[in-house]
Amino acid sequence: MNHLDQRVSELRSQRPSALNLVALTEISRYELTPDGRVELLSALEKHASWLASQIHEVTYLISLDQPGREGDGAFEGYGSNGAVLTSNLNDQEREEIAAALRISPNTAQHRIDTANLLVHHLPETTRALADGSISTAHANAIARESAQLIYGGADKSIIAKIEAKALASAEFSTPNQLAVVIRKAVAQASPQELAERFASARRERKVICYPERDGMATISALLTAPDARLVMRSLEQRLKSLDTRTAQERGALDVESGARVVSNGEPWRSADQRRADAFVDIFTEGQSSGAHSSITKRGDGVSQIVSGDKRRETDIDKEIANQPLGAPLRATSAMTINVIVDLPTLLGLAENPAELSGYGAIPAPLARELAQSHQWRRFITDPVTGGLLEVGRERYQPPAALADFINARDKTCRFPGCRRAAELSDIDHAIPWDEGGETSPANLGALCRRHHRLKTHGGWKLASNPDGSCTWTSPYGKSYFVPSRPFGDAA
Repeated sequence: MNHLDQRVSELRSQRPSALNLVALTEISRYELTPDGRVELLSALEKHASWLASQIHEVTYLISLDQPGREGDGAFEGYGSNGAVLTSNLNDQEREEIAAALRISPNTAQHRIDTANLLVHHLPETTRALADGSISTAHANAIARESAQLIYGGADKSIIAKIEAKALASAEFSTPNQLAVVIRKAVAQASPQELAERFASARRERKVICYPERDGMATISALLTAPDARLVMRSLEQRLKSLDTRTAQERGALDVESGARVVSNGEPWRSADQRRADAFVDIFTEGQSSGAHSSITKRGDGVSQIVSGDKRRETDIDKEIANQPLGAPLRATSAMTINVIVDLPTLLGLAENPAELSGYGAIPAPLARELAQSHQWRRFITDPVTGGLLEVGRERYQPPAALADFINARDKTCRFPGCRRAAELSDIDHAIPWDEGGETSPANLGALCRRHHRLKTHGGWKLASNPDGSCTWTSPYGKSYFVPSRPFGDAA
């Protein structure tokens, strides 16, 4: 570490201020080491958070000239397309801010509502933002996901507890991961409201086809979160089957490696393109095409799947329409989805929100419905005795019980910020098996294919702990701790 690196490290450890920001901008970034540039980026990000807190405070003070109506706000609810609704209008101040900053009135109103939530209702979040402890994106996630309770008149002590939980989680979470944590906390605070919103949102489910340019079309499916997960699980299973067969036929290397291999005259296709091929195969009896598909999470237990079909319109509308209204999608044993629910709720003695793996909180009635449909996988484990879960050095491939345990424990890939579902990831040995690593919970963890490859070939090191927590060390020597995920907490 040279003297400039040391100076950046010192400034990063201090509280953000105008003087420190000026000092950071005067340091020649071209003379820093790669590690020093990462430190500089972190330090500048802290000051960006500090500056954002100043902007929120000034915006809030401007809005005080004409306070908005109590009970309304930018994050009041969701529209049919999943967009956040805005209803709290501060006409004079909104137009003044829009004109001064050259932004739209809607954007100005959104800023006013965000500032009101943070400064007036979430003071600890505002302080954390000013300290640089959280980013602007983290603060916005806390405001957005808490707004429902705040504008609903929830007790301030409940809001304070949720805020404290969010700030504790923010240290190890991306904004999207943090949003899932807050949604579950909000659901636990108002389980009845969650069930009512889900019942209303469920009636909006639909499948729509939009024509696009160049012979393309987009299919958008708004489904319940469990049904959306089953569709995506089906795609992954079909994709895995196709990839295995293709690799065997071509003698190809890992199809997920990213190497653009051309074999037998067939060009390399991205993972999204291959996933779209599987999507079309499912609904058109194996005919091929190329496109892309993705899943977007909404609140209220509803998800949206979007897929572009490059060949022609498929029969997905007919396939879903022919099923009884409200009937769950059919699932095979390979397409099970993981749901975590406490026993009293399962028996109908409580209404605590459950958790759908890879999604987050779902209402208790939906969890009981899934249990009755046999589309879920139940985990009854004893981490103390372990049973068959501890196999030591007897074998490399973990048995099914151990793989189930790892997937339930980790929930997602263990790389910082990654939310790839554990059941769609690899079971990785932190200490390689051929170097003496055991096939045990302490040494195993879920890693998506990309981060598995990064660990094996990209210079990243992983130290694993029995509770599922781990510490990553980058090629620059920087360490990133990923805490364990309590079984009942959102991933």
